[in-house]
Amino acid sequence: MYKLCASRIALVLSLLLPGVASTNAQPAPKPRLAVLIIIDQFRYDFLSRFDDLFVEDGFRRLMDGGAWMTDARYSHLHASTSPGHNVITSGMYGYKTGIIANSWYDRSWGKRRPSLVDPDSHILGKEPTADGRASTKELQGTALADELRMATNFQGKAITISAKDYSAMISAGKIGAPYWYEASLGRFTSSSFFMDDLPDWVKKFNARKLPDKSFGRTWERLLPEAEYLKRAGLDDRIGEEDNRKSGITFPHVTTGGIDAPGPAYYNAFKHTPWSNDLELEFARQAIIEEQLGQDNVPDVLIISLSANDYVGHDYGPFSQEVMDMTLRTDRQLADFFGFLDQQVGRDNTLLILTGDHGALPLPEQTALKGIPAARVPDGPLTERLESVLDATYGEGEWVEYLNKVGLYLNYDTIKKYHLTRAEVEQTSADVLMADPAVWKAFTRTHIERGQLPDTNLSRAAYHSFHPDKSGDVIPISTPYHMLLDIEYSVTNYGTTHGMPHDYDIHVPLLFHGPWIKPGKYRLPVDMADVAPTICELLGITMPAGRDGRVLGEIIGDG
Repeated sequence: MYKLCASRIALVLSLLLPGVASTNAQPAPKPRLAVLIIIDQFRYDFLSRFDDLFVEDGFRRLMDGGAWMTDARYSHLHASTSPGHNVITSGMYGYKTGIIANSWYDRSWGKRRPSLVDPDSHILGKEPTADGRASTKELQGTALADELRMATNFQGKAITISAKDYSAMISAGKIGAPYWYEASLGRFTSSSFFMDDLPDWVKKFNARKLPDKSFGRTWERLLPEAEYLKRAGLDDRIGEEDNRKSGITFPHVTTGGIDAPGPAYYNAFKHTPWSNDLELEFARQAIIEEQLGQDNVPDVLIISLSANDYVGHDYGPFSQEVMDMTLRTDRQLADFFGFLDQQVGRDNTLLILTGDHGALPLPEQTALKGIPAARVPDGPLTERLESVLDATYGEGEWVEYLNKVGLYLNYDTIKKYHLTRAEVEQTSADVLMADPAVWKAFTRTHIERGQLPDTNLSRAAYHSFHPDKSGDVIPISTPYHMLLDIEYSVTNYGTTHGMPHDYDIHVPLLFHGPWIKPGKYRLPVDMADVAPTICELLGITMPAGRDGRVLGEIIGDG
């Protein structure tokens, strides 16, 4: 399964940064299996809004019997899937690892590029491409999976599962084993960077064609409609998106607009609760076939449930669909936890549950409640920048690229007028902040010189800045404004995330197991603390260069 060679191990070792080894003061037996569940787009308030509707052994197992960190937040600007998974599984922010966002503008390409591009690797079952996500070669430093593998002389296993390629790969570090549901294929796959071929058990799992069995399946509400009206309001609300041809109201019938299972359906399938069922069934098979948690050598299983994010983007965090998705996830996890109890044993399993980011409420719904909110396209802002810079310095093409991740200035035009980047950056920042939709704008010069004020937001800016990837000016939206959202082709409907506002960076964080002191902990927690804490509990070295600390207050004395 694992693709190990001298060059791969050398690559991992070459990326090590100065770190601190775990003191491992715990005398108690260590977990045989650590299961980290990352729910994509899972806001903190999802646990409090629906807590009385949860079943006994799903979320409640961790909420009532585990350590519940109520004040866990990310300290970065671009709250999205790639950097979120990176912080959780490495304990480091993008200024070290290079994963600053899901994508960024690449000057050498002359266009936006996704994270994890590697032309030398390819997705198994697909033809190689020059600009596709295919490996973690560009990820700097190590991850939890790498440290587990090295600490156990490669006897411990580290398997990651998702419906997104980048979620699975980032979580696997360099030498873990990532698997993801690839919609273009309609099955699970991996990358040639991690393995030469899929294990036989994965091929047998794919041969079952489980997604096909949900073609045309109807998604109904789990509970009576009155519960949804009380907690989420009307089903048909302005701003919701139907880009998968399953409608904006219940019931949703999923076909992808085609007559038989195919790529359009397999993509639409990811926007349903059945996608999480598929991931968890694959996880069960991985536990059985790889014999995870069956000896005293610890293993790690990381499951990133992606469907919650897809549904959230379509309908918004206060929709009936997201409410139903959360309730179904609760029940799906209860079943999965029961399986873990039988297969591995509750006393042998460490559970960790969190989210990679939150979500912005639909701007239309927020505005109806009297709070300023709007969708802000990048076009008018770009035009205003060009106009002001033309009038200030002379005519030219000043803006090379602009989106919510950053403004990339045209260096040739700056050079033409014998200007400094710093002065054009500041003028551009002033233009952006003159717009009601832009709250703050950080310049490259101020960040590189360490000239930002000592605030939480400034620390997030430092954590998110990478000199080779970040823009020259980084805009921050005014709260409840959807700024420069070109991550998706349609911006008139649905919602997004990616800002350092509380609705995007505040997520649940819960630990459960016999090594954990149960309770509700209200102390501030940085999400970079997750990986070091797991490493401490497993008794292994922590990712080198970690930004986080061990949450020692939640660890029992044995």
